[in-house]
Amino acid sequence: MSKIAIIRLKGLFSISPTIEKTLECMRLNKLYSCAIITLTPSSKGMLQIAKDVVAYGEIDEKAMALLLSKRGKGVDGKKLSATKKPAEIEKLASEFLASEKSLEDFGVKNLFALSPPKGGFDGSRKSGTPYGPLGKNADISGLIAKMA
Repeated sequence: MSKIAIIRLKGLFSISPTIEKTLECMRLNKLYSCAIITLTPSSKGMLQIAKDVVAYGEIDEKAMALLLSKRGKGVDGKKLSATKKPAEIEKLASEFLASEKSLEDFGVKNLFALSPPKGGFDGSRKSGTPYGPLGKNADISGLIAKMA
């Protein structure tokens, strides 16, 4: 099963209660929050409901290591970069993506608080996609790199 990164890109204004409840189930309560989930039939349904509010895509090992090193926190609330070495974080990222376990099983919180993208959303009007990075995003790793 593949792992999917989901980033919330829209706020609360004019969101239907169904989408709001779906975002709450995925624990994406704040703007620019990110969660990593395993792709299952139920998660596909949730992504279909929230596609107008979030950007999602398959995460690779490099982006996962960047996310863990810059924004990752342990279950105890301490930053991973303060408690682990970079080589340990890269090993953790590769083990997580290869396994069926969740991040909590590895002692890491599954919610990442990101910042707005540095430099904006890269000419979303020029790229031919009408709504910018919303919905399924093939370059989710680039978006994570700009926001981490």
